[in-house]
Amino acid sequence: MNYESIYENIRTTSERGIAYAAIETIVEALYKKGEDIDNLIETEMPTAVVRPLKQALKQLSEKSPKTIQSYLEGLTKELTKLRTISLEVAFDPTEETIAVLTAWIREFLGNNIVMELSVDRGLFGGARVSYEGRYKEINLAALIEHTMQKQQEIINITLENISLTG
Repeated sequence: MNYESIYENIRTTSERGIAYAAIETIVEALYKKGEDIDNLIETEMPTAVVRPLKQALKQLSEKSPKTIQSYLEGLTKELTKLRTISLEVAFDPTEETIAVLTAWIREFLGNNIVMELSVDRGLFGGARVSYEGRYKEINLAALIEHTMQKQQEIINITLENISLTG
């Protein structure tokens, strides 16, 4: 089964966690009389997942609780397979920032990836990124310090040249 139309709408590990919990709630409700599964999907799932999940469930050849449970368990497995990129930033990202980051990351790494976002206010105008064992820190303070060291080296070399020739 194809789950991409659903998981591509899950951008962060937090949203994935919400989806896991919602799937568990929905599966439990499948076997209870009078439970409104559509309502549970709307109230429990991340908003961006509601429509594609409902469409996927409508396309199932059989609508029995067992078939729906099997589909949702498959979705859980696919969510577990999503790769994670850790991103630590100095500010609380807005929805717009998350959308831009997601679009950029997925353009280069594919749709089967989620961001683990965290905030470190000690980062000055930068970010820490960790992905598949690789780590990179981009920090404005470190960049400024590096530039200042380079400039100091140039000044020292210039002063040495002046004192040698003078």
